[in-house]
Amino acid sequence: MNLLWVGLGGAAGVLLRSAAGVYIQSSFPFSTLIVNLLGSFLLGLLSTAPLKISSSVRLAVTTGLLGSFTTLSAVSAELFSFLQEGQYVFALIYLLISLTGGFILAYYGMKTGRKAGGM
Repeated sequence: MNLLWVGLGGAAGVLLRSAAGVYIQSSFPFSTLIVNLLGSFLLGLLSTAPLKISSSVRLAVTTGLLGSFTTLSAVSAELFSFLQEGQYVFALIYLLISLTGGFILAYYGMKTGRKAGGM
């Protein structure tokens, strides 16, 4: 049954990520960056927030929806494209923002989730 929940969440996450790509169009991969940073924050938040939801729903949202919403493969492909085009500065900036931004937002998401538990 858990696989079904993860699959349903995953389908929703893919649709949301695709929608972001349609609505946020740029020569710089802002849609992937925004999706991954938002997903990092939300995963941090949901991993620590004391929500009264079933473990199946939590699994669907965290592993399914957010797992497919965020994407390391797109970051890797976009970095490779920057490098192939000789845009080394953009590649470095994108890598640093993706990694450090993801860690920082996951941290603040967890901190926010813990704070919500203390309310």
